[in-house]
Formats: sequence, structure tokens, C-alpha cells
Amino acid sequence: MPIATNGAHIGSPVKNQSYNQDVDDDRRELDRPADVVEDMRQMGQRQRVKTILNSREFRDELEAIITDALKHGPHPASLIALQQISELLLPHTSRWTTVSSLSRAGGSVIVPINDIRGVDSQGYSKSERLLRCKLASLYRLVDLFGWSQGIYNHITARVNQEQEHFLINPFGLMYHEVTGSSLVKVDIAGNVIDSGSTTYGINRAGFTLHSAIHKARPDIKCIIHLHTPAVAAVSAMKCGLLPLSQDALFCGKISYHDYRGILIEDDVKKLLVEDLGPINKVMILRNHGFVACGETIEEAWKYAYNVINACEVQVRAAPIGIDQLYLPSSEQQKRISDVLQGNLNEATGDKKWKIGELEFESLMRILDNAGFRTGYVYRQPLIRTIDKTTTFKDIEVPPAASSATTFVEQLLPEAYSPTRQAQRTTEWRNSPNAYLRQEVEETGTPNPKKVTKWVPDTGLKHSTPIKIDTKHQFAPSNVDPKELKSHQKQIKEDRFNEKVSAGYQSKLLDNGAWDDATQTKDPHQPSTEAVIVVGAASKGIIKRDQQNNAVVYKTYYAQNPFAHMDDQEIEKYKREVEQNQMREQAFKKNALLDDIRKGIH
Repeated sequence: MPIATNGAHIGSPVKNQSYNQDVDDDRRELDRPADVVEDMRQMGQRQRVKTILNSREFRDELEAIITDALKHGPHPASLIALQQISELLLPHTSRWTTVSSLSRAGGSVIVPINDIRGVDSQGYSKSERLLRCKLASLYRLVDLFGWSQGIYNHITARVNQEQEHFLINPFGLMYHEVTGSSLVKVDIAGNVIDSGSTTYGINRAGFTLHSAIHKARPDIKCIIHLHTPAVAAVSAMKCGLLPLSQDALFCGKISYHDYRGILIEDDVKKLLVEDLGPINKVMILRNHGFVACGETIEEAWKYAYNVINACEVQVRAAPIGIDQLYLPSSEQQKRISDVLQGNLNEATGDKKWKIGELEFESLMRILDNAGFRTGYVYRQPLIRTIDKTTTFKDIEVPPAASSATTFVEQLLPEAYSPTRQAQRTTEWRNSPNAYLRQEVEETGTPNPKKVTKWVPDTGLKHSTPIKIDTKHQFAPSNVDPKELKSHQKQIKEDRFNEKVSAGYQSKLLDNGAWDDATQTKDPHQPSTEAVIVVGAASKGIIKRDQQNNAVVYKTYYAQNPFAHMDDQEIEKYKREVEQNQMREQAFKKNALLDDIRKGIH
């Protein structure tokens, strides 16, 4: 070891440098904030977990456990957890979740559909808020069924008929990210009215197809445009969609449109509308996809669901040859289509369901049970109704004062005896029914009149019983129960047809002529006077007690002062009035300027 001139030992420069670096690292770790240290620790843990999960041995063992559990016995909770882990981690599994799997418990965090709450809900009407949630739920269903293709394809819904506003998904969001507040409101030209809760715009080229159909078919409220592989395969066939299944027959008559690229030109839009027709609601775009329309969102969903299922059936049956397939006749197709679309209300009682509403409501229950929070308003909630006519059991009736009647009857039997109950029913019949006739003078008037009033006779010391011959003595049973309603209806009709009036009606506002007014002239008025006195009020509309206090004012019906003037004189008079008005305005303006000048000086 080298020795200095003063006798001290000199260490190796390499060792000193490494020692100083370790000291700096330890000091740097001590100086780090607590949140940075925690992030570093979690990053290390995630790296270790990633290494374990990516190992081939772990995946083989996990697959062996799941395969063995699927072959033996039911599905316990641990098996469901393992299945969810395998679907999340294994690279060969599909990322699409089937709708049937949503009924099982568990799952990752789900973005709620109905996110319009609090202050945000004030910007939408109730109908638009429900429509947004329903349309966003439809986007989620399309994604869960595996029909979406990233951020492409569109589903639109008409908000109202007056302003021609429509809702569409923002171009850039995946279908499983669409919520009620994220939908964009546009007009028929594609101009954004409300951009929603995102910063994305819309695909104008994709909206042109929807705008052309919405503009030509006001009866259509919802349009679904998709191109799944099965539908695209059928759209490329010359035979089109064949009536091979009930799903195909349910769609009825189908339109076809030759694909011409993106719909931007007006001629292409016109051909599209002509190919769809005024009645059809399903149209297949050649070598492209399909369009499903509906008067409601549920109906459009039903048609889209049937088209996709019908195309999948045809794709599976096509390899054996089109000539080998059995096709029903036209009469059978029409009869089966009418039966399929007419048997919706057989098992639903008195509720009338439109096309697709019953199926769509069942899917909304699945989404709500899975935690999507659709905000859908159910027409048929799954709530058990209680029959109030049957005798309740103690376990069904909550403890309340009304459920203690039996106990009170046992505690006070005399209060609920038949004799006491019969006495209660006859108490009102023995009320005092003796009255005296009195003449009462009116008050508040110089010339009071006497009014007849009936007052109870307080001098009687006992009541007069009334013999009840029948229980219908005061309410006869042999009368029409709708007599009062029919009488009220007849009175309304008479008033509407002007058969019955409320009394005298003034003719001052009926543009009556001077000759008509002279016929109603007061006979006591001098004939030389050019003013006719006409009553302006009626005592029939004043309360009877206050008629003596009422003062009927009179108005004067005079002759038109311009009746003897010709058109030239009237025009001259108008010019004079305008000149006077202009003169007054100039005078006011000069006075105002003088006041301003005085204030400045």
C-alpha cells in the first residue's frame, strides 16, 4: 500500500470511488418522498407478478385446473374465479364477453351507462335523458354480442321530429366506452349541436347514410348500421338473404343496395333511399353490410338481431349448395311472417308490447344485474304483487297499528260486539232534523231585503227517529249510475253548441253597425242625442247576496267619427298626425340636448 510523506496510508482510488457512490445512493433513497418509495415498491411487485404469469408452467397448470373442474361437478365460486383469471390473462382467449356470461357474479370494473346525474341532468329533458341511456345500452349490447368493429359503424336515434336532432356515438370511442352523456347531438346536416362529455367529433362520412334515411323516412326513429362477417358474406351472394329460418322470415321483405363506396354524393343518397322504399325496414348493402331501421330502438334492435342470426344460418347451410336448400313458398313466407310478428302479446296479459320491447327489456335486466346501471324504465318490473283480498299471515304483515285489530277485539269485546256495530250505523239517522224558518235582513245596503234561512231548532230536547224501510231509501238502486256523468256531458255539449248561454252578452266587440245599435236605444233617451247608453254588466253574474250592493256602470256607444270622411280626408288626417308626432319628437330631442349642454357647462 502506498504511504504518504507524512506517514499516512493512501487508499485505492477505485475503492474510494465505489464507497462514495454507495453513500450517495443511500442518501438519495433516504431523501426520496414516501409516495415515490411506495410507487417503486409496487412497480417491483408488478414486475414479479408479471414474470410469474408469463411463465409457461403457470399457464399449463391453470389450464389443467380449469379443464378438470369443467369435466367434474358443478361450477363453484373458485371455478368461476379461475375462469375469469384465464379469460383475462391467457393470450388465446377472446376479449369479447358473451351476454349469457354477464349473469354470473364477478367481473372487472364496468363503466356505468347512466352517467347523467346531478347538474348534468338539467341540460336534458326527461325524454332525451331516457333516450340517451337506451341508445348507449344498445351500443353496449352490440359490443357484448361481438358485432362491433372497433370505433367504426354507427347507431343513430332521432331525438324529436320538430327540430330534426339526432344522437350518434363520438368517433373515437369504443362501443364499451359509450355512455349516455358521451353521445353527440347533431342536426340533419351533421352539424354538432351538443358535443356531449367527450372531446371527440363525429364521422361525417358515416353519418351521411343515416341522415339520408332519416330525412326520407320520418317514421324511422333508430337506424343500426353494422357489417359482421356473416352479413358481409351473405351480402356478397347473388341470391341475397334466403328465407331459410324464422329469423329471416321475421324480417319480411328485404331491400338491396349496390355498394358504391362512401355515401357523399347526392345521387348516391337518392338511390339509397329509393332502394330502401317507403315501407321496408331492413336493407342489405351489397359487399358491405346491412341497415336495420325501426320506429323504436327496440324494433331496430330486433331486426338487427334477426338479420345477423339469419345470415349465420345461411353461411353454415351454404356449403351444401343453394340448390339443396328447402325454401318455403311465398304464401307460406307471408303467413309465417304475420304469425311471428303477431304473437307478441299472447303471454303478456293486458300489456301491449311493440316489436322487440319484450326482448330488449330482458336484456336490460341482464345488464342491470351485471352492474351496468342502464337507467332503463321497465314496463314490467319483476315485483311480486300482493293480493289484498286474501288473509295475510303474520310473517307477511309488518308490525303496525292496523295489524293489531284481532288483539284489540280480544281485549275489548264489548266495543266490537254486533250490537255496538249496529248502533253505530244508526246513529247518523237519529240526528236532529227539526229546523226553523227565519227571515234575516241583508247587511251592507241602504235598502236591505229579507232573506229566508233555515236554522236548526235548538228548542227540541230529543231527536226524531226516522224509519228506514230499505237500505236504498236515500240512494235508490233502480237508477242509472251514470246519470250524473251523462247529464254533465249533455250540459257541456249544449254550451259548446251555444244552445245554453251564461246570460246577456255584450255586442260592443262584435263590430255592430250604427243601425243595430239604434235598435237597442233606451226609450227614455232623447232622440236628438247621438250617444246610446248600453248596459255593460249583468246582475246574473253577481252573487245573490251582493246583488243589491252592485253598481252597474254604463258605457257609451257613439258613432264612428270617421264614417263621413272619404279616403283622401283620412290620408290627410294621418299625415297631420304623423307631422305632429315628428314635431313632438324633435321638441323632446332639442330639450334633451339643451339639458346635456347645461350639464356640461
